[in-house]
Amino acid sequence: MRPISHLVGLCCVALAAGTNAQETKPEGCPTTELACHDIMNSSQCIANAVDSQQAPTKAALVACVEHEGTASSLPGAAKFCRCPGCHTPAINAVISELFPPPCG
Repeated sequence: MRPISHLVGLCCVALAAGTNAQETKPEGCPTTELACHDIMNSSQCIANAVDSQQAPTKAALVACVEHEGTASSLPGAAKFCRCPGCHTPAINAVISELFPPPCG
């Protein structure tokens, strides 16, 4: 009986963590867009590219979201253009400047 109560407890914790993650998604980030999942899943690479360079390049950011196993087959520039609000305000500003609409 004891293992079952542990399993139920773990399920409750996992459910609470999933609910919390949904509540903390960035404003303006269309999470139904597969390209935005690629942007969110590459957030560490994107943050490093923005933080490590005085003026981050399009190529450095695109390299973060164009690789094997991404959710969307769109080119990297189109992914950024379609998902301008998936990061912190500072990173979103860089993305909006480098990848403005209209999206290709």
